[in-house]
This record gives sequence, C-alpha cells and structure tokens, in this order.
Amino acid sequence: MANTKKGGLGRGLGALISPAGNVEAATPPARTQEAVENDAPSLLMLNPRELRPNPQQPRQYFDEENLQELAESIRNDGLQEPIIVREQEGAYQLVSGERRVRASILAELESVPAVCYDVSDEDMLKLGLIENIQREDLNAIELARAYRKLTDDFDWTQDELAAKVGKKRATVSNAMRLLHLPEDVQESVIDGSISMGHARALLALESPTEQSSVARRIVRDGLSVRDVEGMHTKPKRRAAKAAPEKNPHLETIEDDLRRKLGTKINVRANSDWKGKIEIEFYDLNDLERILDVIRS
Repeated sequence: MANTKKGGLGRGLGALISPAGNVEAATPPARTQEAVENDAPSLLMLNPRELRPNPQQPRQYFDEENLQELAESIRNDGLQEPIIVREQEGAYQLVSGERRVRASILAELESVPAVCYDVSDEDMLKLGLIENIQREDLNAIELARAYRKLTDDFDWTQDELAAKVGKKRATVSNAMRLLHLPEDVQESVIDGSISMGHARALLALESPTEQSSVARRIVRDGLSVRDVEGMHTKPKRRAAKAAPEKNPHLETIEDDLRRKLGTKINVRANSDWKGKIEIEFYDLNDLERILDVIRS
C-alpha cells in the first residue's frame, strides 16, 4: 500500500483518486434549509478519493517528505481546515486544497470536511492560484506559469494581474521573466535542484545553451549564486584579447547595473567620458519591468 501511495505523489490528484468512470460518483447531499435561506455554504464530509481534480491547479510539484509530515499531522489531529469544492455533473470537483486532499489520502481518512461553492470555470484558476500565493505553496516557475496562464486566459495586463493577486507589478514581471529560461532549467527550479536566485543569475547569460550548461554545473559542482553571477563578464574578457581593456570603473558600473536591472548591460565611454549605456531587454513585458525598476 505504501509503495502505491508514493508512486502517485508526483502525477497529479488523478493518480491518487479513482477516475470518474471507475467509481460511483458521490451524489451531492441536499443543503439544509437554514443554509439555503441564509445563502450560506454547508459543511460536507466527503470521501477524498471520490473528488474530481481541479484541471486548473497551478501547483505541479508536491514535496513527498512534506506531504508525509502533513499526513502524520492529519492522522493525529484530523484535517482542521475544510477544502473547497464545487458541484459538477452530479459529483464534486476540487477547487482548492489539493495538498490537504493528498495528505488525507495518505493518512487513510475516509472523509474530509469540505465547503461547496458555486464557482465558474473562469474562477477555478484564480482561486487555486490565489490560495497557493497566500500560502506561499508555489515554487518560482509554477508561480510564473500560473501568472502567464492568467494573463493569457483572461487577457489581463501585468498591472491588472498584479492588482488581482495583491502583488507589486515589478514582482509579477520579475517572476514571469523566469519563463525565458530553457525548459530543462525551469524543471530544475521546480524540483529544487537550483534556487530562484540561481535562475535569476542565469538570465544574464547570453544563450539558452549556456544557461542549460551552467545549470547542470550548479547541480554537479554546487555553484553558488555569486559563482554564476561572476560568469557574466569572464567569457568576454578571454575572447577580446586583442581589444583594449575596458576601464575597471566602467566594468564596476556595468556589474552594479546588471544586478540592479537583472539584464545584460554595456557601458561605453571615450576619453572625455562621453558615451552611452546599452540595456538589453527580451520583450515588451521585460522592458516595462526594467522601466519600473528605473522609476523606483
């Protein structure tokens, strides 16, 4: 039994509960007259294995050790906070609380407390995202992908998205920049092989190939974020042996601006200290993010 449970932890709730076609769906019980009159949701007790998963669940990675710890807590003290569900075709579909449902199944609970709300398809992703943001349950890439899905599905600007989720616009924009990284690097962030600090440092490297290569070195050699940041200027120095060396003061300025703006910077100046600053950006959202940082 234990092996079966562990095998389903990373494959979505559908791997833990019975598919809709293989189980007799739980029929939603009638609400109490008092709940109907007050338009208040009823507290239900539902079998966690019969719940239909939320297809809009933004969280993709569930740490097995943390789930086991939560399962042990639930086994000892029960599930203290109800999950949220909605009625769907004569059964119940999970809106939020998948981590608690998974842990309850591991704890072998036969029923969990639930509150049923009338939730539209449009609100499913928003509710799941906002709950996970408030609980700080999403890793950086899951959060960025959820932000992108919200902007794509609901045609929100980053300003509108930031207002909806209660974050600063620069925070949202910085998170979404991580989606410029190659897919393999994003997966390394999701599984915890590299940190969000590493991922941000990798953004300043020139090519996806280089970003992937350095990400593998981070895992293999245990490189720190500072180690990765130090790679940004070294290749240029080695490749430009015939070119005149850049003024060390300009290099310091470039490094300071790169760390502040989170992108590639080139500062050029002649002997009279006349010149220009080149700031690289990847798309319109990235440009707006940089402008936000400059304005602040």
